[in-house]
Amino acid sequence: MLSANQYGGADVEGAYKQSETLLSRFKRTDGSLAIDGIFTPNESTTLAMLRVLEDNGWAGKVKFVGFDASDSLVKGLGDAHIDGLVLQDPVNMGYLGVKTMVAHIRGETVERRIDTGVRLVTRDHMNDADAKELLHPDLSRWLKP
Repeated sequence: MLSANQYGGADVEGAYKQSETLLSRFKRTDGSLAIDGIFTPNESTTLAMLRVLEDNGWAGKVKFVGFDASDSLVKGLGDAHIDGLVLQDPVNMGYLGVKTMVAHIRGETVERRIDTGVRLVTRDHMNDADAKELLHPDLSRWLKP
């Protein structure tokens, strides 16, 4: 474990600098990394780490699992620069959030913890229908002008 308590920052630029600093300590004399894998817990740190890995020629040479999806991260998954993306289901999160709040307002008992679902998507499964829905959600169904 390289770091279990380092804050990567809320923006990509700050997270890029943090990622670069963290990985520079593990750079071998031949330029490779002396680590086996990386996990980043949100979109900004995943995008920043992807950029650091790509900028230094390390992308695809160390196992990398990130969190969330954006066009850049999905491309990184397809290019084999990211090995997996942990994805949430924002539509289900919103639905369960509203449903739970309504139940609470009505005085009904609600669970203290509600699992809104998560899925690990790898390159092998990124074209499955359910994975595509999380990687490229059709928001036009929900967001109409």
